[in-house]
Amino acid sequence: MEMKDGAGRSYRVTVRALAGLALVLLAYPLARIFWDFEIDNTEGWNAFLQARAIAGLPIYDTGSPYFFNNYPPLSFYLVGALSTVTGDVNLAGRLVSFAALAVICLAVRSIVRSAGASRLDGWFAAITCALFFAGLLTDHVGKNNPQLLAHALVLSGLAVYLQGEAGARRAALAALLFSAGVLAKHNLVCLPLLVGVDLLMRGPGRARLAYFATGTAMAAISGGLLWLLAGPAFFTQLLASRTWDITRAFLFTTEILGQFQAPLAVVGLGLLAARRTRPSGLVLAYLAVALALGAAFSGGAGVDANVYFDAYIALAIGAGLVLHQAPFPMARPAMALVINAGVLLYTPAALGRFGVEVLGEMAGREAMFHDDVAYVRNIEGRALCQSHLLCLRAGKPAFYDPINALQAMLMGRLPADTLTGMLRRHEIAVVEIFDPPRHAEDDNPGALVPPPRWMDFQDEVFTVLREEYVLDRVSLSGRFYRPKGDT
Repeated sequence: MEMKDGAGRSYRVTVRALAGLALVLLAYPLARIFWDFEIDNTEGWNAFLQARAIAGLPIYDTGSPYFFNNYPPLSFYLVGALSTVTGDVNLAGRLVSFAALAVICLAVRSIVRSAGASRLDGWFAAITCALFFAGLLTDHVGKNNPQLLAHALVLSGLAVYLQGEAGARRAALAALLFSAGVLAKHNLVCLPLLVGVDLLMRGPGRARLAYFATGTAMAAISGGLLWLLAGPAFFTQLLASRTWDITRAFLFTTEILGQFQAPLAVVGLGLLAARRTRPSGLVLAYLAVALALGAAFSGGAGVDANVYFDAYIALAIGAGLVLHQAPFPMARPAMALVINAGVLLYTPAALGRFGVEVLGEMAGREAMFHDDVAYVRNIEGRALCQSHLLCLRAGKPAFYDPINALQAMLMGRLPADTLTGMLRRHEIAVVEIFDPPRHAEDDNPGALVPPPRWMDFQDEVFTVLREEYVLDRVSLSGRFYRPKGDT
């Protein structure tokens, strides 16, 4: 039953105000979906593979030894199928991503409600989840990337599992949803493992059997089909090693923890106090394991804040549970605001960005992107685009995948001079590349500096570009280089 006193009214007003803010903040990524410029270079990478999937072409043997696919296949085929309706794979992927966030928020609400929480507590948790993503992870919302789709599937599995007593059908459906999520993004193992442990500790025998039998069957069927369709290429690329740096992991983790000091304190302590109640104990374990896995994954090359999405979602679920269990109703409005303190502090900057882009910046970016596409399309020969969507729109084939090719060179799967050799031989007609990274040691030689967040090229690539190529264009997509003598 909802509270009818003054504390209840204050809490409702607070939740409604936060809901209004969430809608305002979500308006920007929603509007951006329909503008044709690249949010980041993972969009074009996904779009290439989605287009191949819907065309019936192999997605693990792309015809180039320098373009790799280390993701499971489900998202490429789902988005590819939707593109037959939207007419464009990138637009289809963006719509799926935005819809997936809505599913995640509704699943968060369902999980909180399964604990006996009020409708208002459930909506507060869902709104908090939306605020975390809209306010602090804006560039991941409505982006053509399978991460949010995978989380939507996995979190729906948890919602199904917690809706009632753990029976065989419920456990089997949860396992199916977990399997689908892992087939969209392979590292979402946190919730499937925790639910498996929870079933082993307290689940009835039929539910255990259904969960593990369904999961095992899905793994066997998926593995067999992937071997038949792609051969060893899928497993080779999925399991390919990459560099890992403890300094990067430490700095990345402290950055994330710094964003969430307030909700971690309130939610973490609240869940710890209620750990013996269901599902607070499971959600506390979810938060702890998500942070641990995020810290482990964050040291890997090429990863982004998405390795912490499970922690963001666990905090949102925990927020609803903690407010539901709050011993002092008068404290709920203040607790709700403290949990969202990071978003509230960042809101002026987010709204400023929204205003600037809506009032002309997005139109300008689209126009410049189309100019860049026309420029690349008019150049005959092979193109290397750090912005994959640029090459896709220009009709250039998927040729070179910078981050994965670099890792293949660093780990010895490709010769170290693979790219520099092609550049010295002028085998690439145009190179589009973001500004070369500026390292702190450039200003302070010998200083101990952290590794760059993202690294797509060896430093010597920029040296060879200066020696063998000329800068022909500078635009929204970066710098464009042509071989000397060809311009």
